[in-house]
Amino acid sequence: MSDTLTQIISKVQNLLGDASGTYFTTALVTAAARQALSEWNLRAPNFAGTLITGVNDQYEYELSDEDANACRILDVLHQGDDNNEIDISITYDEYVEDERVFFRLRSPVTSSDTLIVRYTTLHTISGLDSATESTLPSKDDQTIVDGTCYFAVLARATARVEANNLDRATSENYRQMAAAYGQSFSTRLMDAAKYRSVAVGEPDRRAWNDQYHNWGQ
Repeated sequence: MSDTLTQIISKVQNLLGDASGTYFTTALVTAAARQALSEWNLRAPNFAGTLITGVNDQYEYELSDEDANACRILDVLHQGDDNNEIDISITYDEYVEDERVFFRLRSPVTSSDTLIVRYTTLHTISGLDSATESTLPSKDDQTIVDGTCYFAVLARATARVEANNLDRATSENYRQMAAAYGQSFSTRLMDAAKYRSVAVGEPDRRAWNDQYHNWGQ
């Protein structure tokens, strides 16, 4: 099971030599964890899928009806039957309206057809912003800890710019520390994102530039 916010805060404070939370307070570390999670969701969001039964002559479908947390559609496929297990990607257009995710098929299906919709959702950390579940893989706990350390130390460095006129090196020392955690966070995050290729059906005859296909990953 991946870490909760309470566990992340404890790990970060101990790692930064401030177990009492005197300098890296709970509020500061919480804000840093939120930023680290935001960066994670930008690069390696959660992959999800659902089945939608087709409707005769209907072109538009609302994915948000199936999952209110849906963010971006990765692919829509026609599910194969018992005699043909090949799931074939079909052409569609995605759009967002009133913060709800829709897709419009180029050609309608029938009520005997089943659509496989693959999409992304945002990861959550239990205890952060009312979330009740930590969805990040437990193997990536250290990635979020490193990212939280990075943003926490960076915030601390910024706060000391004007607060410590006697020793100007204080903020610079914090920035150097932040750079080390930032490098570790970036490396781990790139590794996590690298293997998150989108599963597609076969045969897929779309051109390479028909969709973006995880260019940012």
